[in-house]
Formats: sequence, C-alpha cells, structure tokens
Amino acid sequence: MGISKRTLQTWRNNGKIPYAMLGGKVYFKESDINGLLQAGMKQKQNG
Repeated sequence: MGISKRTLQTWRNNGKIPYAMLGGKVYFKESDINGLLQAGMKQKQNG
C-alpha cells in the first residue's frame, strides 16, 4: 500500500484509524486505510 509501519502506528496512537489487536499483532482494515488516504487527498486539493 506504500504506507510505512511508523505512519500506521502514528495514526493508531492519534486515534485516526481503528485497529484490532490479536496475539500481540495489530491489524487494520484496508478500507479504513484507504478512507483515511482519500480524506487526506481531498484536504490537500481543497487547501
């Protein structure tokens, strides 16, 4: 997807993206990541 692990960790820590933790591993829904990326692109285009 072209997103670093650190970026995902930052988004998780800031509450920007929901996640699940199973067996010590963190999981994200691809649709949540795509939605956040799309929202960021729209903000950059408008601002």
